[in-house]
Amino acid sequence: MKKTMLAFGVVSILLASCGTGKKLKTANAQIENLNGQVTGLNSKVADYDNQVTQLKAESLRYGKEAEECRKVRAALSQRVDNLNSALAEKGTSMKQIVKKVDAALSSFESAGATITYKNGLVHITMEDKLAFASGSTKISEEGRQILGVVSDVLADNPGVSAIIVGNTDTVKVAKAYKDNWSLSTERANEIVRMLRDIYHVDPAKLTSAGRGKFNPVADNATPEGRAKNRRIEIILNPDLNRLWELSENP
Repeated sequence: MKKTMLAFGVVSILLASCGTGKKLKTANAQIENLNGQVTGLNSKVADYDNQVTQLKAESLRYGKEAEECRKVRAALSQRVDNLNSALAEKGTSMKQIVKKVDAALSSFESAGATITYKNGLVHITMEDKLAFASGSTKISEEGRQILGVVSDVLADNPGVSAIIVGNTDTVKVAKAYKDNWSLSTERANEIVRMLRDIYHVDPAKLTSAGRGKFNPVADNATPEGRAKNRRIEIILNPDLNRLWELSENP
């Protein structure tokens, strides 16, 4: 009887121990799982800390870039204001040039000279009968006098340059020239040479071009229209590169 009770007691202890072991195992598993979660959360926290640090660095960099952009924008705004002021001043001087040229060339108007002011440019137009003999590149005496006025304007206004453009009608030219385009270009070149060699105008301020028959202002079907199309245009314009340089000044 005593042996039976002893055996029962041992079995009870073993069963109790077995139950405690399962609970401990379960608890250890839960602890391990929680530790894993803590480790994962710590990793996320570290990652978030890195992101915050990176965002702070980017915010600082973007702040510096934004400040630099503001400075650049302010500088450009100031330069545009300076350029507008320079253009306004140059526009005033160009209008003064128109008055001067118009007064100087008034005696040539009946001979085919016109002076106009358009888009900030002064246009002096000479019909070819005023500047050249038919089919020739030799400048007439009246043409020389007009070029004298042009040279005076360029000398008095260092910031002004000239573009000389030759134009023709549609009638074929003499065999001395390949086509109308060649004649128009050579006439413009001859005027540039005279301004340079006779009137000592800085060649850097001169540009020559020929447009041949491709820039008509009248109908080539009539003699009157063809006469208007045969012309030399001298375009006085402000040196925009110089104006842009002036815009850099505070």
